[in-house]
Amino acid sequence: SSVAVAFPPRVEAEPTCDGTVVEGRIRLSTHVRASRLAVPEKQAAQEVDQRDRDTPDDWIKRHPDMVRLTGRHPFNSEPPLRKLQAAGWVTPASLHVVRNHGAVPKLSWDTHRLHVTGVPRPCQLTMEDLASGKVGPVVSIPVTFICAGNRRKEQNMTKKTIGFNWGAGAVANSVWTGVRLCDVLAYIGITKVSMQHQYVHFEGPEGELPQGSTGSYGTSIAMGWALDRERDVLLAFKQNGEPLTPDHGAPLRTLLPGCIGGRMIKWLTKISVSDRPSENHYHFFDNRVLPPHVDAELATAEGWWYKPEYIINHININSAMFEPRH
Repeated sequence: SSVAVAFPPRVEAEPTCDGTVVEGRIRLSTHVRASRLAVPEKQAAQEVDQRDRDTPDDWIKRHPDMVRLTGRHPFNSEPPLRKLQAAGWVTPASLHVVRNHGAVPKLSWDTHRLHVTGVPRPCQLTMEDLASGKVGPVVSIPVTFICAGNRRKEQNMTKKTIGFNWGAGAVANSVWTGVRLCDVLAYIGITKVSMQHQYVHFEGPEGELPQGSTGSYGTSIAMGWALDRERDVLLAFKQNGEPLTPDHGAPLRTLLPGCIGGRMIKWLTKISVSDRPSENHYHFFDNRVLPPHVDAELATAEGWWYKPEYIINHININSAMFEPRH
């Protein structure tokens, strides 16, 4: 007699959506239906702005209309609301909000390496490893990006914070192309949370910034978040179908949908896995909301910066009016 054997349903491989622009549209990664999204005119600057002369960023071409919020350098900038509105639903990279803590690193696609440690299969990944689909399917996902300081100018008018005056333009939409973090983790041998593997750490280049023991900008997220395919956490290398520009993290950055920009690492250089959260200086001292009575001095004296309940990760609902403009 024969025995019927039930096989699990076959899981179709996710189609590649590599950010190629066809007739002005990018194919999006979706399980619902085939979708393509129109991308805007790039509006790229043709020359280096005079304001960047004699700064470490004197090699980067930037849109002249971007509003500079911290002087000439470092470049912290948002577009005028009228420009953001006119650009349409998808924001050109040249008009996308920029938050830089220091000089932009000069990194090369050909020589850049992503160093991965604290995992069963430590490795160094090249950009071609990621872009070729070797590590996991290449996907393209539209994401709303927002700086945690968006509209802080209004907040500072009520009670002064230690942050500078962002207007209402520190928000943007782009189509980001890259590889899901969960697929990268599977490639290096991690498919579930364990006692040793509870957090994923991300870091930019060492010596990039003046503060912290390594001078790098770093943060971490919980492993459950990192492994959740529905979260669409990306290691991204394209924006609106084009390779990342220097201000937006070229050649590689993290992209966390639904999360504030301060938890996304540009110029991504290192990933490590640990049983505890990141101890990077910027993970603690950036993007915290403390009780009203706690100022920066008290926070330092009493260790408020290190209390996990005051960290900002996810975007809160926030809205501002384009019209009327007064």
